[in-house]
Amino acid sequence: MTIVAHAHLFVIGVHTHARNHDLAVLAATGEVIDTAQFPTTAAGMDRAISWAARRTGGDQAALWVIEGVTSYGAGLAAACERAG
Repeated sequence: MTIVAHAHLFVIGVHTHARNHDLAVLAATGEVIDTAQFPTTAAGMDRAISWAARRTGGDQAALWVIEGVTSYGAGLAAACERAG
């Protein structure tokens, strides 16, 4: 079994809601780098992705863990996919 910390330097966890999403960026060590909340609008999701990129140094291997990708998290998951 692969250990997440061996494959990803950062994990971005997302707790989704109808109007806002709560994000947390964690280092592989388990340290919480930062947390923030963003609206579920297209602009809010773009800001969330940019915010996470700044906190991870643009690490393309950062693991996004998005709750509810078939419901409240679907828009953010699609925005992350578009952003690469």
